Amino acid sequence: MKDRGFTLMEMIVTIVVGSFIMLGIAGYVQLGMKGYADTIDRQRIQTQAQFVLEKMTREIRHAVPNSFHVPKDASHCLEFVPIEYSGFYTFKNNDLEFLLGNDSTLNPIPANRRMVINPSRYEDLQSTSSRNIAIGGLAKTGKVFVVTGAASTITGSSVSSRLYIYREKSEVRYCFDTKRVTRNGITVADSVDTSVSGMRYLEPTLQRGGLVHINLEFEQDGERSVYQQDVQVLNVP
Repeated sequence: MKDRGFTLMEMIVTIVVGSFIMLGIAGYVQLGMKGYADTIDRQRIQTQAQFVLEKMTREIRHAVPNSFHVPKDASHCLEFVPIEYSGFYTFKNNDLEFLLGNDSTLNPIPANRRMVINPSRYEDLQSTSSRNIAIGGLAKTGKVFVVTGAASTITGSSVSSRLYIYREKSEVRYCFDTKRVTRNGITVADSVDTSVSGMRYLEPTLQRGGLVHINLEFEQDGERSVYQQDVQVLNVP
């Protein structure tokens, strides 16, 4: 019996068949890796969107009522003033007495703080408005803070006797520009289609409080993910 090896034709056929098998395996592996990479990218976008929405929601809900406005120098932005302290007040003779509800141990009031009662617009929080007063450095008289003569100088009033304290020049600004969402100039989200994304403040009505409508549309590799949310401003005058 004679030993017989591959003929040239058999070798060529074997090489061709083996090449097709290797190409098939490589294509399958590549498809799996691409699917995994796409899943990671989608998860990154989703995580980023959840983070941004949660951060925006938390800050919007704790903003001074009616402090939302579109800055004059940036039409693609929404700006508001965060609350630092809040409490309740009463007028006694010509003085204003108040207590803080979220930090009863604070004493004195930190510097560069102002107090506002029932603001109706952003301008009411400016130092030139009679609806707010400077209280930086104010110390307690007994168990309460007392602003001497404030009853005749402050023009705001609240049916629920609520007041808000904020820091001067503490505005928070969210902007949508160049495929990014920024907070005070710092990027908090990218891959955003800023031509259709944005934030819009809806003023309070008799049926509801103020609302901020958020629309985020992410674009990556031809895929789009849309996130929309309405955030109610919890604080009331």
